[in-house]
Amino acid sequence: MRNRREEISYHNRKFKYHLSGHAVNGEFTFPLDPPNETAFSDRYSQCLIKINHAYLSNREDTFNHGLDAVFTNAGGVIELCGAGVLIETDIMTNNSTFVDGNAVLGGGLARKGINCVVHSREGACGFAGNFGAIVGVGGASSVIVGKAAGGTGLQGANAATHNVAMWVYKDDRPIEDAGVICPNPFGRNVKIRMINCINAVQVKLESASALGNPAANGSALNLELEVLMLPNPTPEDP
Repeated sequence: MRNRREEISYHNRKFKYHLSGHAVNGEFTFPLDPPNETAFSDRYSQCLIKINHAYLSNREDTFNHGLDAVFTNAGGVIELCGAGVLIETDIMTNNSTFVDGNAVLGGGLARKGINCVVHSREGACGFAGNFGAIVGVGGASSVIVGKAAGGTGLQGANAATHNVAMWVYKDDRPIEDAGVICPNPFGRNVKIRMINCINAVQVKLESASALGNPAANGSALNLELEVLMLPNPTPEDP
């Protein structure tokens, strides 16, 4: 049990960053400025870090606003990403590794760092000509658009149609259990990329109906990063 002074000290070294951004090329950069003196103190050179949640969509595209989102590579070719998409940060650690078993013949490709894998909320992959990640019930979906003739609100016979494709990761475990030991991450920019988990190809999100058009690249990311600073050991420690 911590006493009241220790409780305050503990919470002063615990931080949450809510990172949100839109990137046409699927690469995000966020500054991690130290929020208080504890974050940049020479008494805390290591910490635990975990990703609490990540939500990825193509809602910023101006064609279908994420309704027909697909992943594409640098050449504009659709990547199905059937095993999910790695949200890869450049926060390095030797204690967390993603292994892609399909990337190299006879072995896997290992990527060390603080990462997570997002999967389609509806359990499907996007593909040209289809609305990716949509599972309808009776021809309708849980996100309703349109209005019936003579009707009111966003319901009725014309309430057609599609779910916004969304890729999701969520981890509700406490940071003491799920956090990974890392060097102090503050005072620098954190870069995030999206990687196909099957072939390690970097991807971005586009509208399937407007491939190659920059206005269709609307990758939008929301990610919560949690950090718990760890006091440096001292000679007095047992």
